[in-house]
Amino acid sequence: MNLKRIAYIETAEDVRRKEIGIIIGPRQVGKTTLLKEILKYCKKSGKRCRYFNLEMPADANFFARSFQQVLSDICNTKQIIFIDEFHYLPNATKLFKAIYDGCKGLKVYASGSSAIEMHHHLKESLAGRRHLYRLYPLSFSEWLPSKTASLKFPQKIDFKINDGTHQKLKNYLNEFIIFGGMPGLIHEKNAESRKWLLIDLVATYIQKDIKALLREEDILSFNRLLALLSGQEGGLVSENSISQLLNYSLRQVRKDLAILNQMFLLDILKPFFTNRGRELKQTNKIYFFDSGIRNAILQDFRNLNNRPDKGVLLESFVLHEMQKNLKISQEIYYWRTREKYEVDFILVQDRIPIAIEVKSKISNLSIPDGIKQFFNRYSECDTAVVLNDDILEKISYQNKKVLFIPHYYAVYIPTLSKRGHT
Repeated sequence: MNLKRIAYIETAEDVRRKEIGIIIGPRQVGKTTLLKEILKYCKKSGKRCRYFNLEMPADANFFARSFQQVLSDICNTKQIIFIDEFHYLPNATKLFKAIYDGCKGLKVYASGSSAIEMHHHLKESLAGRRHLYRLYPLSFSEWLPSKTASLKFPQKIDFKINDGTHQKLKNYLNEFIIFGGMPGLIHEKNAESRKWLLIDLVATYIQKDIKALLREEDILSFNRLLALLSGQEGGLVSENSISQLLNYSLRQVRKDLAILNQMFLLDILKPFFTNRGRELKQTNKIYFFDSGIRNAILQDFRNLNNRPDKGVLLESFVLHEMQKNLKISQEIYYWRTREKYEVDFILVQDRIPIAIEVKSKISNLSIPDGIKQFFNRYSECDTAVVLNDDILEKISYQNKKVLFIPHYYAVYIPTLSKRGHT
């Protein structure tokens, strides 16, 4: 089935932008599918297009010629050029820079899985010349139509639904969190086939992508690191502690964490502080990019309510739902003080923070102590969100707004930063 991706509208509408459109993300998140959807959109609009897949020999040969021949042929076409798997091009950034600077009327879209070298060159060589789109696994609202056509997702953060719809959404959310949002899973008919696909994807990442960046003798240690990080998701991660636990050099720990982050397999969350406090300033929190991949590493696909790590899985879900809908100038942090007051996430836009706490089952509208402390320390924060299983209410605390919302409303949290929200 065709999935309606959040990223589609933005990327398709940007066909008028001169910048090189670059779609990046880990393997199997739908980059090729998105590129082809944009191709269809452009063709329907009457635009001339040409598509290259650099895993195909004929297309790879086109770019194997001299740089000047390739540049000349592309610039003379006046087409929209689509290049899939562009990371196979040894001179990709040089070519994109030359196209942007010298080829009038030409638009390029390219997609690729990130490697550290590619990430560096995109940042350094194409500054001001490229528009970057990071593609994530499916969000819950993108995934839901693959399961049911009748169940409607809430339209905004304060949109009330009936109890029957809420219970159905919770049941689907349980499945979504356990198996994650990798698009290929929607074609699998049962839980066992989804498990096998996820386990195979983990092997693919390690064998095809990460192995190319490591020495052979480091693979076993890297696998141990993955298992350790899977068990520590959502917690404060000390590089020194990892080094000691695995008998692994600190330098190698940092290198491997960088690889996981640059390949978008691991999200590293930094602490929030503004020079006034006693907050922890050097320790990060980590989350895997997809809960299904993390569960495959752990070999644990139990029901959410039977999991000792249910809270961590809910946190990861909320983080990624927000990430997939972040607006320009929005960033996500965590907050924790030496006195152990903490807030799971801090969403910041234009230096104004929103405090976000993820809970499981709560029975009343009790505001977490961490949020109260954050309000006291940061007067500019006027909104907090408490995600939970069942409650949808808004209350006031010291002239500040506190929203209690079910977890699946997390997708709308970035909209709260709009000026004048209610």
